[in-house]
Order: sequence, then C-alpha cells, then structure tokens
Amino acid sequence: MTKEKRKSPSGLRSVATLQTLALHAKPRERHQLANRYARLENERARLEREVGIWESRLQVTAKKLAKVRDEINSLRPLLDEVPAEKAVCRIGRGQRRGAALTDTQGPSPTPNRTMHLGY
Repeated sequence: MTKEKRKSPSGLRSVATLQTLALHAKPRERHQLANRYARLENERARLEREVGIWESRLQVTAKKLAKVRDEINSLRPLLDEVPAEKAVCRIGRGQRRGAALTDTQGPSPTPNRTMHLGY
C-alpha cells in the first residue's frame, strides 16, 4: 500500500476560500487590459469635464476683460484733457458750479467734468 497521504488542513485558517484564491491568483492578461482601459476611460472623461469647465470660465473672463477694456478706453480721453486753471468751486452740498465765463485772452480752458466710477 503505497498511497500518498494527503495533507489535511490543520484548521479553518488554512482552508482556501474563493476570495483567497482570487486574491493570490495571477491576473489574466485580458483582465489587466480591461482594468487599464476602464481607468483610462474614466480619466479621459474627467479631463474632458475639466476642459469644459475651463472653457466656460475662459468665456466669462473674456467678457469681463472686454468690459473693463471698454471702460478704460472711455475714461482715457477724460484723463488726457488739460485741467482748468481754476478749480470748480463747490459751495455747500449743492450741485457743482462751473467757473465764471469771462473774456480771457486765448482759448478758454475746458472745465473739469464730474465722473462717476461704478464698481
């Protein structure tokens, strides 16, 4: 009687379950490719969403920048004017009064203008 004696498990800890077999099994090549493909597909979708967010922010920023440039261009001529020799006097809390128009020699200076800067 020369039969090989099988080794029986010494306890429940040494019994192989489906989970331990799957954990210790060498992964198949196709399975690895499928996992890598799924990860790359998720990364591609995430990056496309991110690009969409950046493009929408870029459009909003471009509109704001155009508005600021228009305001700068409208204010630049007012700042380039030569200021009046006499400041416009303001008495009390009423409206600003322009300088008295008198006969002066040479061209009359342009009175200062009131500007409203909205923020």
